[in-house]
Amino acid sequence: MRRTRTIATLAATLGLALWTGPASADRIAAGSDTSWGKAGVSLEDYWTDSATCGHQAAQIDLSGTAPGKALVIASRMSQDITESSAMITAARIGAPEIQWNRAATIMKRALESCLANRGYVKFKLTKGQSHHLKKLELGSLERRKYLYRLASDPAVLRAQATRDS
Repeated sequence: MRRTRTIATLAATLGLALWTGPASADRIAAGSDTSWGKAGVSLEDYWTDSATCGHQAAQIDLSGTAPGKALVIASRMSQDITESSAMITAARIGAPEIQWNRAATIMKRALESCLANRGYVKFKLTKGQSHHLKKLELGSLERRKYLYRLASDPAVLRAQATRDS
């Protein structure tokens, strides 16, 4: 079998949606004070590269990774359990919050590697840029165009590139 259980299936099995709180939203989310850019990139290429790399990162098979394995063990322990205390024990052993963070790190590294391989560099937004970005609605065209203007500007990238890009 090429793909074993996916993390999503494990989440459903363990009912992780009930156990993960607001902290889980911080794993990979908009609103960061960093972004990625490439001097002179066209708007079309910027959006295409972003979507392609995001899709590739989201498609990673995490079943063979440490977090995937831990969740599989917890899932197996939780099968056919009718007592809530046993389910809680299985969830503690699987440490879902920790495993989700570890899985998110793997996906984030894949996303960043894909962008870097396409010639993008990571840059830190200034306080003013970050403040302006927060005023723009998540997912809005205005927000995307604002980030694009920053991300394609060679002067911004020169002045604000991070060392880890």
